[in-house]
Amino acid sequence: MSLEIHPNNNELNSITESGILSSMFSSRAVAQILEFLLDHKEFDYSPAEIAEKTGLSLRTVFREIPNLEKSQLIYHRRKIGKTSMYRLNADFQATLLLEKFVLQLAQVMRGTRAETTGDESITNDEKKEITGPFTTS
Repeated sequence: MSLEIHPNNNELNSITESGILSSMFSSRAVAQILEFLLDHKEFDYSPAEIAEKTGLSLRTVFREIPNLEKSQLIYHRRKIGKTSMYRLNADFQATLLLEKFVLQLAQVMRGTRAETTGDESITNDEKKEITGPFTTS
């Protein structure tokens, strides 16, 4: 599922005034939701599941989902009963670039730790620090 972004002039002015990253990552919650979905991109999740897995409140997840949908980083995949299910938009080029950025930054952070300690192995605590609390063992 690939979608194109067609922002209107007001949206473009807002983005250029505050910056793309500031607009996209308006809160830490956005980063937490995206990290979780990047780590679990093969499945779709309800807002309640996202809240539970990220430690965010359900209200916060509901507040951020429309912004993530608008930027096309996630999409509404289906409904189970009355519950909407969301998934990372893995077909969107910006999502692929974001994933690549996160992986490369994790490698840089790992390399910095290796330089300071002289040890390139990574501990479980360091892995959690780099990837966040969303990786599964």
